[in-house]
Amino acid sequence: MFWRRKRDREPDKDGTLLLSGAWTADIWDRKPIRVPAVVDVDSFLDQSPMPSLWPDDAEFNDYAGGDDESLRRMWVMALLHHPDRDAVVQTLRSPHLEDVALHAVTVADLVIDSPVAEEAAEAAWRMTDDGVTAVLNVVLNRGIVSSGHSPAQANRAIELLRATCPEDRLAFFEAEAVGEDERTARRLVDLVAAAQRAYKGLGEEDRERWHDLRYVDGLLDGGTPPEGLAERVEIRAIGHRLNAEGGFALMRSVAARAGELSDRRMAERMLNMYWDSIGEWMA
Repeated sequence: MFWRRKRDREPDKDGTLLLSGAWTADIWDRKPIRVPAVVDVDSFLDQSPMPSLWPDDAEFNDYAGGDDESLRRMWVMALLHHPDRDAVVQTLRSPHLEDVALHAVTVADLVIDSPVAEEAAEAAWRMTDDGVTAVLNVVLNRGIVSSGHSPAQANRAIELLRATCPEDRLAFFEAEAVGEDERTARRLVDLVAAAQRAYKGLGEEDRERWHDLRYVDGLLDGGTPPEGLAERVEIRAIGHRLNAEGGFALMRSVAARAGELSDRRMAERMLNMYWDSIGEWMA
């Protein structure tokens, strides 16, 4: 059997606990899952056939019944939410932990804020590059849905992932661990430099268009910009995107970071002109 020792918190008479939470809907439906109160994870996950997570749910069993691989993947997700620390650590070290989104997102949550954060970070590095990227997307809040944690939590998680990163994957990590705002700031530094070079090669008429904000904004959705204006248009598009996402405060923050990354803060100074009249931004 899978029960290994008595828990401090008494389980039900049958030696099980009910796990519940919004995360259960990511498996199938938002309803409790009954798990062993104390479990030998390796033995449990090595079963064949695997038990159902909801034995009384006919629809679920029609969908997943007999599919040991899928059921095992779902059980890993459930056991990562077990209240017993040892059970979670065992699951994080299990060879059945995969780099699928179902697992990677949960591992990321554990890295961000849990008593097993270090073990979760180590587990992340046993995943493929795609799995690590999925973890970082959650940590850095790069998904469509907000991860809901604070910047301070994200910073701690990044430092923990960096500390546990194998040496041969450090370059990959540093490239992937850049937040979206940092990526944008770096891109703007390159764009500003390229735009300034392009401006020098423009004729008088094109220079007038360069400074015509209505003309430049009109090119945002108009296909390929004229030669020499591509960087100018992209810089403008980034400004509009940042304004839509976070208004003046976000634009100011990204521009300031671009200034830090550029010689004599040139990128920040030029963005003052490039972003004129976007939202509350005034040159």
